[in-house]
Amino acid sequence: MEIRLAWAVVGIVLGLVMGSAINAMVWRIKVGKSWAHGRSVCCDCGHQLAAKDLVPVLSWLLLGGKCRYCRKPIKDHPIVELVTAIVFGLSAYVMAAPATVVGWVALVGWLVIATMLIILAAYDARWMILPNKIMFPLIGVAIIYAVTLSVLARDPKVVMGAVIAAALAGGGFWFLEVASKGRAMGGGDTKLAFAMGLILGVQGTAIALFLAFDVAAVVGLIMIGAHRRRRTDLIPFGPYLVGGTVLAYLFGRAIVNWYLQMNGVSL
Repeated sequence: MEIRLAWAVVGIVLGLVMGSAINAMVWRIKVGKSWAHGRSVCCDCGHQLAAKDLVPVLSWLLLGGKCRYCRKPIKDHPIVELVTAIVFGLSAYVMAAPATVVGWVALVGWLVIATMLIILAAYDARWMILPNKIMFPLIGVAIIYAVTLSVLARDPKVVMGAVIAAALAGGGFWFLEVASKGRAMGGGDTKLAFAMGLILGVQGTAIALFLAFDVAAVVGLIMIGAHRRRRTDLIPFGPYLVGGTVLAYLFGRAIVNWYLQMNGVSL
């Protein structure tokens, strides 16, 4: 337990730092700048930010959510940093201290994938689109991830399950996209569902989609009841798909066991 907690703390710290980088990446992708080069600047006044302005969460709190230089609201909300810290912390706790090469590849590969998923969720939540600049690399990384784990584990079922899940999830979303003429699902959702299949396999993808649709429905009803949204309004579905993917990857087996026990099925 102590080792897992230590790993979780390391994951949280790494997640806070990565969350700050994700905030910068999201805005740079939006405005068409290179996400890998250049110093961070205020999105409104363009002033170059100092190190004291970039401390995850803490800087935002100390500045009252406003730019130190122009006093306009900071566009990079700390929720992204907090979510990334939670995801990295949970990942480090669940996958702590890998004892094999497969375990290390799984951990490192998953953290790379999780970072790309959070970028997509943050972007979709703000602008209702899942950018191909991240989506296509995610699909590429997911393919490499599935193939590598399959080869290292000497288990062809890993990559076979990934391909089947990707085809079913991606195909199902594509059908919904075409049938609804883009109203129910967009092209980005279809590509994300395809990537989810590659990452999670058949069972994991089923769990992730179940969670995503259920949570989205509940949140939608709450927002309609609170008069924050109309029934005809579109909602960004990417964050729910990403949330379902993270939960299914880290806790899929526990979720299935809990569900079976709740329904009186002995394990």
